[in-house]
Amino acid sequence: HPCRRHHNETTIMNASFLYIALILCCHSVFVVALVTAEAFNLHQATTNTVSSRRKAHQTYLKNSVPSSARGRSSTQIASVMTNSLEVVLPNWRDVDVHHAAEDGDDGTVCSPFCHPLSKTSSSSASSTAASWSDAALQSGLDLYERIKSCQDPFISSALTSAIHDLEMAYRLYGPFCMVGSYNGGKDAVVIFHLMRAVHAHYCHEMQQKAIESNNGEEGTESSVMIPRPRVIYFNNKDEFPEVLDLLQDTVGLYDLDMLAFKEGVSFGEGLQYLVERNFAPGKNGLSYYGTNKESLLHLPPPHPLAFILGTRSNDPNAGSQNIYAPSSHYMPPFLRVNPILNWNYGQVWHFLRTFELPYCKLYDDGYTSLGTVKDTMPCPALKKDNDEYWPAYMLRDWDQERAGRISKKKKQQQPKEDSEPKNIEQTVTMSQTSSTVSLPNEQEAKTAKDGSSAHTRTMSSELDTDELSSGVVPATSSEHLPSPRPISVALIVIGDELLKGMTPDSNIISAARALRANNVALARVSIISDDSQEIVEEIQRVTKEVDVVITSGGVGPTHDDVTIKSVAEALGLDMEIHYEMASLLLKKMSNNTEETVQSTTEDDGLLRRMSVGQLKMATLPSKSELKYLTDNPDEWPVLKCDNIFILPGVPTFFEQKIQVLSKCLGEPEEEKQAGLDVDISPSPSQLAKSDTYRIVLSSEEDSIVAALNETVAAHPHVTFGSYPIVDNPEHKTIITLEGRFYNGGYTRSSSRLLDQARINGGDDAGIIFTKQEMDEHLANALEGLKSRLPDESILSIDQGDDLN
Repeated sequence: HPCRRHHNETTIMNASFLYIALILCCHSVFVVALVTAEAFNLHQATTNTVSSRRKAHQTYLKNSVPSSARGRSSTQIASVMTNSLEVVLPNWRDVDVHHAAEDGDDGTVCSPFCHPLSKTSSSSASSTAASWSDAALQSGLDLYERIKSCQDPFISSALTSAIHDLEMAYRLYGPFCMVGSYNGGKDAVVIFHLMRAVHAHYCHEMQQKAIESNNGEEGTESSVMIPRPRVIYFNNKDEFPEVLDLLQDTVGLYDLDMLAFKEGVSFGEGLQYLVERNFAPGKNGLSYYGTNKESLLHLPPPHPLAFILGTRSNDPNAGSQNIYAPSSHYMPPFLRVNPILNWNYGQVWHFLRTFELPYCKLYDDGYTSLGTVKDTMPCPALKKDNDEYWPAYMLRDWDQERAGRISKKKKQQQPKEDSEPKNIEQTVTMSQTSSTVSLPNEQEAKTAKDGSSAHTRTMSSELDTDELSSGVVPATSSEHLPSPRPISVALIVIGDELLKGMTPDSNIISAARALRANNVALARVSIISDDSQEIVEEIQRVTKEVDVVITSGGVGPTHDDVTIKSVAEALGLDMEIHYEMASLLLKKMSNNTEETVQSTTEDDGLLRRMSVGQLKMATLPSKSELKYLTDNPDEWPVLKCDNIFILPGVPTFFEQKIQVLSKCLGEPEEEKQAGLDVDISPSPSQLAKSDTYRIVLSSEEDSIVAALNETVAAHPHVTFGSYPIVDNPEHKTIITLEGRFYNGGYTRSSSRLLDQARINGGDDAGIIFTKQEMDEHLANALEGLKSRLPDESILSIDQGDDLN
C-alpha cells in the first residue's frame, strides 16, 4: 500500500538519522572521555610532582578522618577534612621562648612540638602533632632492619647495645616524649639515625598492636598517629654554614620536627620551655589543652621528657655519665639517654660510612671535631704535604680527635654577689646538667679547678664556683680555712715491661727516698699496665685517699703512651693543643728560631711545622701547666694537671724530676713554686723530721718477738720495723724506730680528723706532734726496748734507717 510504504520509508529514514546521531553522540562522549582522562593524568602528574617536591620539607595531615570528625554529618566531616588538608605543618621552626612563638594567636597554650591549628578549623583541639610521612617511616624501618642484621664485628656489638638502650627509653617514654639533640656534629648524626630507626620500629609495632586489639577493624591503622621524630637545635651566630646546610637538608629529607631555638636563648631556658609545656597529644595527634596562658599552672602535669644525646665517655664533659642519667636538681626534670656513650672515634665513622649516611662535608676537609668558626680548624694530624687534609675518617691516632679545637684563654671573672641564678645556668652545657645514677653522691665531689672532673659536683644556682672543692682537701668557708698539714703522695708506675719482668723498676725506690728525705709521706704505690681504662680507674681511686698523685711512664709519642690522655679522662678534662708545649717541643727537637720558640699564640702555622709525634706530645689536658722547678733554662718542665704530676718513666729523667719535686712538696716556699691548689704543706716547726734509730741484733728475729710486741704496745706514737738478715753470720736482726707525726700514725683518717678539727675551730693538739714531742716519744720507746732485750744481743745502736 502506498501510504504504508511511505510510512515505512519514513520510519527507516528516521531510524537511520537516529542511528547516525547515536554514533555521533558516542563518538563525542568517547572524545570527551579521552580528553578528560588526559587532563586527569596531567593533573595527577602535576600533583605528584608538587607533592614529591614538598615531601622534602613538609607533610600534610595523614588521617583520612580525624577522631574529631567522628559522629558528625557528611558536611561537617568534609569541613574538618578540608581544614585538615589545608594545614601545612613545617619541618623547621625557629623558637624564641621569650615571646612564646609557638603559642596560638588567641592566647592558648601550645605544646612545643605541636602545631597550632587554624582558627577556621572546626576541631575543638587547639593544636596537633605532625604525622610522619610514609616514605620517611619506611626509610626508618629499612635502616632498623639493616642495623639488626649487621654482622660487622667492629660495630655489631656497639649497635646492638645502642639500639637496646634506645628501645628501653622508648618503652618508658613513648614517641611523643623522646627528643634528639641534633647539632650536626658526627656524634649527633649517629644518634639521630639510630633514633629514627628505633622511632620507626616502635611506632610501627604500636600501630600493629592497635590493629590486633581491634581484630583488624578497618580504619584502626589510621586512627593511631605516628608522629615525626622530634629534634632540637640551639642557633649560634658563629655556626659553620655547612652545618646548617646539613641540618636543613636532613630535617626535610627525613621529615623531622625541628625546634631551633633562636640566638640568645640559653640552654637552660630552652629546656625549661620544653619540659614545662610537654603536654603530649592523644593517639590521633590532637591536643585539647586550649587553656589561656595565665592558667598554665592549672593544666595537668606535663609528661616527662627524655633527651637523646651523642655524648661519648671521652668527651670533655662526659665525666662519670651512665647510659641513663637524670638531670641535676637545679635543672628541669628530664632524663638523658646516651646510647653511644661507650663508642670510640673509629666506630662512629665506621657506622656512618658502612650505612652510607649523610654527614657534614667539613669532615671530608680534615675537620675531626666541630665547634664554631672561631675555635675550630682542620686536624693537624690529617695534613698532607701540601695545604690539603685527609678526611676525618682517615685519622689513625684517635687521641688527636680534638687537636683541631683551639683553646681560648679566658680570664676568670669574679661572680657578682647579687648575680641571678640564671647567669650561672647560661654557662652550663648539656653534659653538665646531669648526675650519674650509679655513683653515690660522695663520689661526685672530686673536682678540678673549675669544677669539671670525672666526679664533678655540677654547678648549681645555689652554689658559687668558689665553693667547689679543689680535689685536695674538703671545701671550707673562709672563716675556717685549714692551717697547713703534711702532704700524702701516691705513686702510679705505668708500664707493661715491668709487669712482664722485662726490666727492673728503680723509680719506686727513687721516689720513696726522695719523698722521705723531704718528710713527705708516700702512702701508696701502684704498678699497672699501659691500659687507659686501668690508669683512669687507678687515678680516680687514689685521688680519694691522698693529696698528690705522681705518675711514672707512658708520656711519649707512640701508641702505648696513654698516660696523659688517661689523666684527662680521669679528671673529665678536654684534650687540646698546649701552645707553650708546642713551642718548647719545636725548640728542643728541631732547628727553629728563637722567635718561633717564644710564640705561644694560637697559631695554625706553629702546628703545621710539627711532626705527628710532636703533635701528640703537645696535646695535653685542658688547664695543664708546665712547672719550671729549677732555674736551669735547659731542663724540661714538669707537667702538672690539677694535683697530678706526670713524670717520664726513663729512670734517669724520673730521678732528676722526683728529687726536685719532692723538695717542692716538702718545703713551704718551694711548694708555692710547684703550684699546688691549696696550702697543704707543713709549717717550719712541723717540718722538722723525727729522729730515727737502728738497732742491730745478734739474735734471731723469732727470739725477740715477745719483747718487741710488748714495746710496740707500750709506745703507740712510735713506728717499729723488724727485718731479718740471712746472709750475715753476726748480724741476725735489725730493728728501726721512728716517731710518728700523727697521733696513731699517718692514715687518711688521721688527716681527715685533723681537717675536721680545724674546720670546727679546734687546734692540732693531740693530732699532730711537734718535733720535741716526737723525740721524747722516740727516746722513751728506745729505752723501753733496750730494757726488754738481752744486753748481749745488742751489737749497735745508731741514728739512721739504712738496712744495708
